Amino acid sequence: MLKAPDSSPSHSENNNPRDPFFIVGFQRSGTTLLRMMLNAHPEIAIPHDSAELWFKYREHAQKKYHALHDPSDVQAMIDDLLEEPRIKAWQSELPREMLLAEPLPKTFPDVMRRFHEVYAKLHEKQIWGDKNTGTLVALDQLNADFPACTIIHLVRDGRDCALSHMSKEYIYGYENTLRVASEWRDQVTLCHKMGAMLPQNRYLELRYEDLIAEPETQLRKISAFLGVNYSPEMLNYYQHVDENVPEDKRGLWPLLNKPPVASNIYKWKSRMKPADRAIFERNAGDLLREFGYETLPQPVREGRLREVWYHVHQRIAWRFK
Repeated sequence: MLKAPDSSPSHSENNNPRDPFFIVGFQRSGTTLLRMMLNAHPEIAIPHDSAELWFKYREHAQKKYHALHDPSDVQAMIDDLLEEPRIKAWQSELPREMLLAEPLPKTFPDVMRRFHEVYAKLHEKQIWGDKNTGTLVALDQLNADFPACTIIHLVRDGRDCALSHMSKEYIYGYENTLRVASEWRDQVTLCHKMGAMLPQNRYLELRYEDLIAEPETQLRKISAFLGVNYSPEMLNYYQHVDENVPEDKRGLWPLLNKPPVASNIYKWKSRMKPADRAIFERNAGDLLREFGYETLPQPVREGRLREVWYHVHQRIAWRFK
């Protein structure tokens, strides 16, 4: 775990803080890989995925912490955050005195910014980012909290996402191919449409498959988008897994300790059942084609009975939740 420096720098020393950026994407789209790549840049710091953490504390800010009107409420929120497992998963000791340095945060976005800026400072970096798949459909909230932030949307072929959701190793996924198809279609479409409303210099969309096939080309594009020089260190991300991914989480990303693995793209071609492919394309084929992914000729009729079963299974599961 990274230790705090003996002489903690004051938060106020950063007179011209950089606007943050956010990596978003559907679950199992490669956003953790992209986080690792960018975090290896000498100027960029992106801690481990915060999952529901910031959503939860944004909701608590008004009632539990009384809209942070009083310094004691700010202190209470920061102390509670320091005890959160998701903050401990950052594997860095965030000094309380740095988090509470003057001027104190006054709003929830200020608190979120403070945690990330202190994390970046501990790693001797200037730019902070955040990676959270949950923000895929929350660009409006990110834009409200950080009006000058930039967004990187990573898109992966939804059929490969479906295979990953169905894998035994991934215990948080959706329950069947139909559910993944509808969620992938709806969430990616919403993010794509919201992103189109932002200025071009604030929203970048790229495909996971291109990142794997041409990592340097794509990372140069991202670097230019973020306004930093390209660093070849980003290609050495796999050498820093231990200090950037908690040990108990590494099983979710078994390939992170290797350079980009070409065989990890388009796995659906050899591993997906024809009926499941038909179901996915029947429900999300238009979006697959919009992003340049190949699909079967239309109409696709295979897998109708399986699709009916998936519908029934979902209704039963929702009824007994």
